[in-house]
Amino acid sequence: MTTYNKQFDLSIEDVDLIEHAVRYQISHLARTEASVPTPQSIANHNKIMELMTVLGGLHNQKIWYSQTHHTGVPIG
Repeated sequence: MTTYNKQFDLSIEDVDLIEHAVRYQISHLARTEASVPTPQSIANHNKIMELMTVLGGLHNQKIWYSQTHHTGVPIG
């Protein structure tokens, strides 16, 4: 039985490109979202929420490095 690939080998540039594409899609959906709730605007809102969750997941998986003192404690 086949399974999903759970490990991806992406470069920082690949992840950056994906983030930009997702942000572009969010901005496009937000522009077409009407102030009066319609089935299309509700669908756009739901898609925007899904895409924001994807961006959050990418953000949370990043390893953030900061400058540390010689004791190993982050500065500031």
